[in-house]
Amino acid sequence: MPRNQTAVIQQENPLGLFHEYFGHGLYCEQSLTGRKLVELEKILLKEEKQKFQKKKFSLRDIQKFRSENKTFQELDEFKKQNLAQYEIFAIWAEYLLSAENGLRNEFGERYDSLSKENRKIIDGAINFSEQYGDLATFYAMGLKKIQNKKRLLKLSQDIFRKSLDRTPLVLHFGSGKPFSDIDLFVVSNDIKPIYDYWIDVRAYSLEEIEKGIGVLNPMITDPIIVGNLIEGNKGYWKEIKQKIIDEPITEEAIRFNLNEYEIEKNRSKDKSLGSYLQNKNLRSAKTFLTNALALRNGDKILTFNGLVDYSHAFSQSEKFIELKGGIE
Repeated sequence: MPRNQTAVIQQENPLGLFHEYFGHGLYCEQSLTGRKLVELEKILLKEEKQKFQKKKFSLRDIQKFRSENKTFQELDEFKKQNLAQYEIFAIWAEYLLSAENGLRNEFGERYDSLSKENRKIIDGAINFSEQYGDLATFYAMGLKKIQNKKRLLKLSQDIFRKSLDRTPLVLHFGSGKPFSDIDLFVVSNDIKPIYDYWIDVRAYSLEEIEKGIGVLNPMITDPIIVGNLIEGNKGYWKEIKQKIIDEPITEEAIRFNLNEYEIEKNRSKDKSLGSYLQNKNLRSAKTFLTNALALRNGDKILTFNGLVDYSHAFSQSEKFIELKGGIE
C-alpha cells in the first residue's frame, strides 16, 4: 500500500514478495508516477487524520469524507490512469525474479491464472525485455535512469547487440538527469535512429557524418564536441572533432540549416506525431534557425548550449533587428 508502504504476502508465496516488494515497492520509490501516488496518499492521510483524530467514526464516515475530498478525487483519477502500468511492472518483476531464483514453473502457473487480456499485455512487456534487455524495460516503464558509463554501455549492448562490435562510435550527451530521456549519438552503418519518450538514439552512417560536418549540422557537431565516450574508437572521435573545428563557414552550410529549420518547423505543426515529438521538432527548428543566423553573421557555434546563449544575445542586437523581416 503506497500510503504506509506495507503489503500482505502469503507465507509460501515468493512471487507475492517479488510482486509487492520489488514490483510495487520499486515503482513507488523509483518512478515519478509512483512517487506522486505515494505523495497523494500521504496528503490524504494527513487530511483524514485532521478530520477524524480523537473522534469516533465509521467506514461510511470515511467514504463520505472521501467522496467530497479533492485530494481523494485527484488520487482516484490518477490511480485509474496509471493502474495498468503499476500492475504490469509488478508482474514483470515476478517474471524477471522467478527466472533468477529458479521459480519459472511457479510463474507459469501465475501466468495461466491471468485473464487473456492481461496475458497479452504482460506478453508485450516480456517480449520487449527479451528484445531490448532488462535495463531498457525498467527505463521504458518510467523508472529512474542511472546514466553512467557502465549502465549506458550495458544498455547499448542490450539494444544494439552484435551491431555494436561494428560501430565506430557511441557517445552519451544531454542532461543525464534521472528522469530525462537518454541521449546517445551513434556512428554506424548498421544501427538506425530510435526516438521514444525514454531514449533518443541519434544514429548516422559514416558518410552522413562526413556530410553533416561539411554543413555544420548542429545535431552532429554538438554531441561530438560535448559527448562522453561509451564505446568506440577514440582516434576516430578525435579526428572528426578536429574536422568540425577546422570546417569553414560556407553558403551551403547556411542554406542547409535554413532548410532544416523549415522542415522541422513544419513537422512541429503535425498533430499526428503527438505533443512530445511536436515539441522536440520545434526545439530542433529553433536550433537550426539560430545556427543559420550565426553562420550568416560569421559566428561558428558548435554546441547546443552555445546556440541557446547566442540566440538570447543575438535577438537583442541591431543585426537581428535588421534581419528579422527576412527570417520567415
